Amino acid sequence: MAGKTLVFTICTAEQYPFAQVLADSLPKTIPFKIGIVGRSEIKDSRVVNFEQLPFAEIAQMQQHYDLNTLVAASKPFFADYFLKQEDINYVIYFDPTVLLFSDFEAIEQKVAIHDITLTPRLTRKFGKSLYGDEKMFLNTGMYDNGFFAVNKSQNTSRFLTWWQQRLTDRAYFDVCNGMNHDQLWLNYVPILFENICINKNIGWNVGLQNLHERVLTYKNKQWLVNQGAALAFFNFKEVLGDSPEVKKMIKEAGAEVLVNDYKARIKQYTSVVPTVFSLREALNPYSSALKQGLKKNLKSIVDTITYFPIYHKITK
Repeated sequence: MAGKTLVFTICTAEQYPFAQVLADSLPKTIPFKIGIVGRSEIKDSRVVNFEQLPFAEIAQMQQHYDLNTLVAASKPFFADYFLKQEDINYVIYFDPTVLLFSDFEAIEQKVAIHDITLTPRLTRKFGKSLYGDEKMFLNTGMYDNGFFAVNKSQNTSRFLTWWQQRLTDRAYFDVCNGMNHDQLWLNYVPILFENICINKNIGWNVGLQNLHERVLTYKNKQWLVNQGAALAFFNFKEVLGDSPEVKKMIKEAGAEVLVNDYKARIKQYTSVVPTVFSLREALNPYSSALKQGLKKNLKSIVDTITYFPIYHKITK
């Protein structure tokens, strides 16, 4: 393919170990950059700080957004910046919690013939899973923000400018008011822009959100999805918690070994696995058994008070 491909990710300084593991899985010939938001003293030639980018909107965004939101909202700004670099024709974004497993060339080939490449968060109809139901996907976005790819074109430039304008002040996590960081805006992309690839390959961008439709097996030194498609890349950002439901989804999808191996890779760079934003956890915060018991007891007391008849005579 003509021109160079650049891969980048974005994280906080605390999440830097994720980016190091991602880098280990990439071909060594591919230029790789790490966008950092927030304060950082990391000494790494691959690091580019968000505040150093030549965009006037950055100061406003830093003032109003928390770090999780900045990580999401900065994506089109970093993509635009890297795509304008000399000799760079293709830019691919992966979440820092992504790990690549199969031939990178297949990804590059898709990028080369499409201006914008996205992956759907699910590929077949269903009623409800432990992750959520169909309404939840509609409310939070149909295309996953853990991966996107763009090539240099006027169409791509229009897309990145459009995305930047919306994420400058509308990238909050506020599902009730139609915002889910950068992800929900992607619903518009196939409508407003041309030469789009919605890649439905079930080996791409596997994660907790689609484990209900994808089972992993290890055969002949290769991970397979649904015993057919080669696993291209897996996003671990929502499988690192201790929720019993998350553990159940991982087990049922045959991904326990995969997740444990990833955690071991992270431990090579840090003793504690960093925290990272999880959509499911934000929508369904996990409480311990003790907290759940207290919550149930308090609800029972409130219900009793609420429905206590006002005409009831209280006697000693």
